[in-house]
Amino acid sequence: MKERTDRWDPGITYVIGHQRPDTDAIASALGYAWFLNQTGTAVTAARAGQPGEQAQFALSRFDLSAPLLLTGVAPTFGHCARPQGSVGPDAPLPAAMARVAEGDRVVPVVDTDGTPYGVVTSLALARAYTAPMNVTAMLAQSCKSIAETPVTFLASDRISDHRSQLLRSETDDFLVVSDTGRFVGMATRSRILQPPRAHLILVDHNELSQAVPDAEEAEIVAVLDHHRLGNPPTAMPIPFVIDPVGSTSTLVAEQCRGRSLELPRGLAGMLLSGVLSDTLVLRSPTTTERDRSITEWLAKIAGVDVQAYGNELLHAAPGMSQRKADDILDTDRKSYDIGGVHVSIGQVEVTGLEGMQQRRDELVQALQDRRERENLALSALMVTDIVTGVSHLLCQGENWILTSLPFTRIDDHEFDLDTMVSRKKQLVPTLHAVLEDGR
Repeated sequence: MKERTDRWDPGITYVIGHQRPDTDAIASALGYAWFLNQTGTAVTAARAGQPGEQAQFALSRFDLSAPLLLTGVAPTFGHCARPQGSVGPDAPLPAAMARVAEGDRVVPVVDTDGTPYGVVTSLALARAYTAPMNVTAMLAQSCKSIAETPVTFLASDRISDHRSQLLRSETDDFLVVSDTGRFVGMATRSRILQPPRAHLILVDHNELSQAVPDAEEAEIVAVLDHHRLGNPPTAMPIPFVIDPVGSTSTLVAEQCRGRSLELPRGLAGMLLSGVLSDTLVLRSPTTTERDRSITEWLAKIAGVDVQAYGNELLHAAPGMSQRKADDILDTDRKSYDIGGVHVSIGQVEVTGLEGMQQRRDELVQALQDRRERENLALSALMVTDIVTGVSHLLCQGENWILTSLPFTRIDDHEFDLDTMVSRKKQLVPTLHAVLEDGR
């Protein structure tokens, strides 16, 4: 997989899926980035977390690398720092004066190994030049002798975490250093207050609660998705496509086919994986004729049999026995604000419900821990048997919610969902009806 990055590039537009990316989120990010680059828009595919085991299987199967990992997109002091000429600690004052004459408001004093010693200000230079001493002695003074201790920030520090300190500070120039303490540059107050923003194209989601951390501080420039609306406001009109198909990979592939682009075999296989994963190999009620049509097109390019590869893909995800409870809950988890309450619903696909029963008590406790930690009205896990096409729901939540659920109740924390397999099209709409009716 490609290396992670803790610093996004203001000059790059990122095509990125949701947190805890599933196969469709990874596939659509790769596919849409390829499509946009082919049609004249320079972008980079990215991901907001570690791909699930199924997505990793598909990447390996078609010899592709995962998109670049972005751990957050908040503006940092590193984004605002500009390289600036410096002087050494033992340099004479005229060296600093020369830099001021070239327009620098403050002059960094930096050792040969990149360690900052301080800064020389115009006021400090003026005081030195008017001090009662002979000219020769005055000019021979070292810059370190009049250097002042600046307000310093790490390049990786988020600006939003230091706003109160910035407001209290009397200086307009800040020194920025790397995590190892080396000089990076200077950042002005005006640039810090109006920092560059990350540019994001969201795929397979449109809600900030599901987006890469700090997305509220980024600029959303486009959306391509197949889920319900929950999008943030934007300052300007943007391309915004929400289409009721089985997967975002379908939408990406349709655009490639519509432009008669020669899709590479590996990318066709990855997009096919996204469609088959989200539609449970075309068996989910979210499946449309468009999904079936694009599946045939992609499978031909990828050189695979739809049913054979689909079954291989669905069985690629590990069962429950060897995984931690938190990993199971986070395999494919999404958060929703419905009827004024916050809920979280995960979904895990298995090849038999026996494993769930063996881990049931542990999973129920993990749901309660998650509910308390995140202040959720409902924390649930939808366990779907991809062989029989049935699901159970494990949950912890407020009593009025649990008693209102219109499912067959097995006990206080488990419900039989029968043939319900789609969280998006079946479970979430049912919860909407319950939660929006209120207590």
